[in-house]
Amino acid sequence: MKDKKLNTFKKNLAKLIKFKSISTDSKYKTEMLRTVKVLRKLFSDSGFKTRILKGKTTNPYVFAEYRVGKDRKTVLVYGHYYVMPSGSLEEWIAEPFALTERNGRLYGRGVIDNKGQFVVHLTAISDLISSRKLKYNVKFLLEGNEETGNVEIEQVIQNNRSLLSCDYVLVSDGELTNNKPTIEAGFRGGINLTVRYKTGKGDVHSGLYGGSVPNAAHEISSLVAKFYSSDNKVKIPGFYEGVDKVTLGELKNNKALKFSKKKLCKLTGIRALKCERDTDYFTQTGLRPMLTVSGMLSGYTGEGYNNIVPSCAEVRVNFRFVASQNPKNIVNSFKKFVKRNTPKYVDYEINETASWKALKIDITSNAVRKAKNILEKSYGEKAVFRFVGGSIPVIGFFKNLLTDDVISIPFANEDCNMHGVNENFRFNLIKKALNFSESFFSNE
Repeated sequence: MKDKKLNTFKKNLAKLIKFKSISTDSKYKTEMLRTVKVLRKLFSDSGFKTRILKGKTTNPYVFAEYRVGKDRKTVLVYGHYYVMPSGSLEEWIAEPFALTERNGRLYGRGVIDNKGQFVVHLTAISDLISSRKLKYNVKFLLEGNEETGNVEIEQVIQNNRSLLSCDYVLVSDGELTNNKPTIEAGFRGGINLTVRYKTGKGDVHSGLYGGSVPNAAHEISSLVAKFYSSDNKVKIPGFYEGVDKVTLGELKNNKALKFSKKKLCKLTGIRALKCERDTDYFTQTGLRPMLTVSGMLSGYTGEGYNNIVPSCAEVRVNFRFVASQNPKNIVNSFKKFVKRNTPKYVDYEINETASWKALKIDITSNAVRKAKNILEKSYGEKAVFRFVGGSIPVIGFFKNLLTDDVISIPFANEDCNMHGVNENFRFNLIKKALNFSESFFSNE
């Protein structure tokens, strides 16, 4: 691949990385709008027609379209321009909102999640347009709320079905598996809940009252301790109801991925695995449901000490569902579990977000087979299929409203530090990703 294309990719990405397009904080609203403006110009400069779609509460959606001809098939590329907050600036090797090159990698917030990955397709397609080698009509849909749980995008797609109509949807948002070309075969569903405990009117003095009155931190910790068994199975009644039996083919596929505990420990800093008994890592994270405590809050956590008995506590819980499970039934079982295991002297409430279902992609479709062949030629090795523990809820909406042919191909290196400090994208993988995108869109 010519260096010219890589340089174009870097220039395009640098224009986007500099914006703090963080939708979780309203003070960055102007940055979000500036990102949208630059995106529209990048598309317009390559000959795309652009439009802005709007939800009631979400950031603008950037829609762009380039048509080759009525007789050509249409591919819709999905991505998101929203990024996570940078975290501790002291831990970054350079300014997170500026594209930096170092040791064969590009660094910056959003270089892989997700600006860098959709810019791969934008750069490759723009080059094909200029050389008149593009074989598909292409549409882009880029949103600004994916990471924060976009509750409106299903309705936006529904309202714009004609505009977004396509033969295939192509998504690139994730990491390779064992640094091999990867096609994602499924995603877990999920929901987030918050359980709040209150044991009194307010915090009281630990010297005067400690040991004689209920402690909200202790009480909610006792609840959490009942969530799991010793072999890491969830003890909520009905939690495993409706779970699909893992097929022999799926087990064979997952074991062929050759999980390395040593590599995972080095990457994450963990020292032990907590999988269910006789369950391999990829099956556990991709095809088994899980309940995860994602946060706990109680008492005083500022500088120094405040000797109190906390009267309030909360725990945040993330569920991950697998195909065929009914999220509503499991949430109801969880609520009954909390009620049954909460003492009568504790007041409690449970708040929940909208849920999203798990899904599996038909990896035997002609579209996936074609993508797999091109992927293997571009990367020079056999592609693998991965059942992903995470979620991309919009894929389910695309399948239900637009087309069954959704192809999910991630480009990022496994040590990319997605959502962490020093987010990075390896040059050798950028080149392979550009090669794949160029070959995919120039071959019918």
